[in-house]
Amino acid sequence: MREPQRFVTPIALCVAVLAAALSGCTIPRTWQYPPNPPGKLLDLKAAKSLPLTVAVQPFRDLRGEKSQEESWRVAIPFYPYAVDSFDRPETVKAVEGVPLIKMNPSQDFARAIADEIRNAGMFSSVSLVDSSGAGKSDLVLSGTIRSTGWKRTRTTYMLGPVGVILWLLGAPMGENVNTVELDVQLAPAGAPARSAWQYSMQFKDEHLVGIYYGREESIENYSTAIQETLKPALADLMKIVAERPDILQTTK
Repeated sequence: MREPQRFVTPIALCVAVLAAALSGCTIPRTWQYPPNPPGKLLDLKAAKSLPLTVAVQPFRDLRGEKSQEESWRVAIPFYPYAVDSFDRPETVKAVEGVPLIKMNPSQDFARAIADEIRNAGMFSSVSLVDSSGAGKSDLVLSGTIRSTGWKRTRTTYMLGPVGVILWLLGAPMGENVNTVELDVQLAPAGAPARSAWQYSMQFKDEHLVGIYYGREESIENYSTAIQETLKPALADLMKIVAERPDILQTTK
């Protein structure tokens, strides 16, 4: 009776590790901005500040609704790889039924950008407002979220549950891909359809994921995406503030 037990126990262990990895392969995270590390706003400072106030509204959400889960298929021997893909990662449940990431892109992305513009010192005031109005501001910054795609590819090297042994030895479980597509624009408060400045921000990250590495980056990358794509966007806006302030001032 002991011989079968010695054979079954390693297989059962592999199945348990496989199930745990596929059901909760990313540690649940709460949105944090600035991204950590380093946990700092961008070191970009405007050469001059315009006497204009800016109201930042929650961004429009035009993301898709795709939700595909098939990573369980790698438990089947000879199955090469499987893909999970989600347009809205904050709706995905991780291990223990908690959200994969706790975030509200419409609010969180807008607040992050407001903080960065305020920190850069381009305008006399930058504030976050609700979607119904801009108060007494001179300019309104609005945005449209087009994508926060999250995709993970998993493989057990066609070995089914036994392939977990390779994971435990450090081999990659697969690859994770994050994408962010976001459009932002500044317009006069009284004529929001008349854009004074606009910028399209795009981010894509692909990295290997294993039992011991790469899982946290897949979620933390959303705050990283905002900060990385803001570098050229803010540089472009700073150039207008410094060289062509009339573009913004004449639109009040």
